[in-house]
Amino acid sequence: MRASAKHFVKVITTGFVVLMLLSLPLFWLRYMCEQKLVEDMASNAKEVRIEPSGLVPNELENDPNVVIHSFVNAGFRNEGILGVKDYFRSRFRGGHISNIYFSDWGLIYFDKSTGQLKYPYLFEQRKTDNSLNRKEFKFYIGPEGFSETPDKKLGRFISPIIGASRSHQGIIVYDKKLRQFFRIDSGDRTVIKGPQLPKDDFHRPVEIGILRKNPDVINLNWNGPKIEPPEKNIEKGHYPSYQLESTVRLIGQGQFFLVLDETGRIDLVNRETLEFTGIAGYLPSPDTLFPGKQRVTPKDLLAYDVMPLVLNTDHQYRGMFVAIVNREGTGIALYAFDKDGNIVKGNLSRCIYYTRRGSEEMIPSDKAVYFHIPWGPTLTITKFLVENLHPPILSVVSYFTADSFEAASGHRALFVLPNSFIAMKGRDVEASFINGLSFAFLLILPSIILSVFLAWRVGKDTALIGISGNERLFWILGTIAFGLFAYITYRLIRPKSALVTCQNCGKQRRPDMDKCHHCKSKWNIPELIPPTWRVLD
Repeated sequence: MRASAKHFVKVITTGFVVLMLLSLPLFWLRYMCEQKLVEDMASNAKEVRIEPSGLVPNELENDPNVVIHSFVNAGFRNEGILGVKDYFRSRFRGGHISNIYFSDWGLIYFDKSTGQLKYPYLFEQRKTDNSLNRKEFKFYIGPEGFSETPDKKLGRFISPIIGASRSHQGIIVYDKKLRQFFRIDSGDRTVIKGPQLPKDDFHRPVEIGILRKNPDVINLNWNGPKIEPPEKNIEKGHYPSYQLESTVRLIGQGQFFLVLDETGRIDLVNRETLEFTGIAGYLPSPDTLFPGKQRVTPKDLLAYDVMPLVLNTDHQYRGMFVAIVNREGTGIALYAFDKDGNIVKGNLSRCIYYTRRGSEEMIPSDKAVYFHIPWGPTLTITKFLVENLHPPILSVVSYFTADSFEAASGHRALFVLPNSFIAMKGRDVEASFINGLSFAFLLILPSIILSVFLAWRVGKDTALIGISGNERLFWILGTIAFGLFAYITYRLIRPKSALVTCQNCGKQRRPDMDKCHHCKSKWNIPELIPPTWRVLD
């Protein structure tokens, strides 16, 4: 390998190692600032509540005996902000990348080699002596039916999504390639096919049944109207359920199940016919530091939870509640959708801020977290400065790719930073291209100033030690683009030879070069020239 090629490989290798080693402490500094900001949010900003819930019929909600109206609340927990648990959960069980799923039946495994679902079934039968006789079966399920052994006649699933469920009405499978729903009944050992979707159909399901992401971050709860217990039971010390029996929510029951589309739309599918029957709603857009887009996709949210409502009165679908957490983990939104997919009620997380005059102000939590909580401004400035130690070129990439990364993975990013301030600005839908880009450069102005200063230092030093013009330009441009990372790389591989004084120009020159890199005079050391005479004994 030529010397120049070896030198280039050395530069790239050293630069990558520096990038890795320096990015790690910067990552943890950013994360600690973000975590502390979220932790210090007021408790009232970490919970959203809607009361009355808006989906209970008026004759039940306004019953004379009701003392507490129905309500729904969503709470935020910051222990899962990195999304690490959800990341591994998606790959080991129940996720869209995993081949292993859990349902009410137990463990189901998709075998790609056979294209069939493996379902271990435990049969229990009580004997006359009251002991249990247990026998385990293993079923293979394909689009055409059940079998106790792999069978080509069962057909093949290609890219199945298995719907998580809380009911015993059979599990639902959707195959992305076959574009078809299937209902599997373990009791009858039957597979019911739904109609195949046309090629031009716009539906692209990604989740079925229980629609939930990163449950370690958000929890969603609903309570029906409650009545006061009879006095006689109070005297006896017995306290029956306060909740009206007619408004008990039936978990997982009903005529429909929910399907989440990759666009963020939520549809209703008839459980019997396995056909789309209409829109149930969508994932609403949360508040963010800069105005965001009106409709979001599942990858745009750090967490969400969707709860359909079916009451004990008529077993009819009443609507659904949707709770979401924004990408940065600083804001919660909660909405109630009626049975036709229209928003009935909604609420966003707010932080109570007390002014110097003692009055209260309700500020959106996504803005209050940066400027109004205790130590918020200090943590915000620290986060801003740490982000400005990042290479300017990668900050610019973060701006243009702000929407390209999944929200939870953005909290684990080392190089491109989807949750940095410049990336937040990149998701600003109200700013024009010129205004947005100008504001973005202001956000990384300290990084640019630092990079230009370091590039000036590198340029001055490369001229001093005699690095060639092309390599000097390479280092200057590289330092402007990568800032502190490139400067450290340069200092690590800078030639270490001691300089000597040039006899021609008097400046410092490198002894390992044939000519002085300042005056181009040849390297001529008289004391090293052997004499023409010698002494003989």
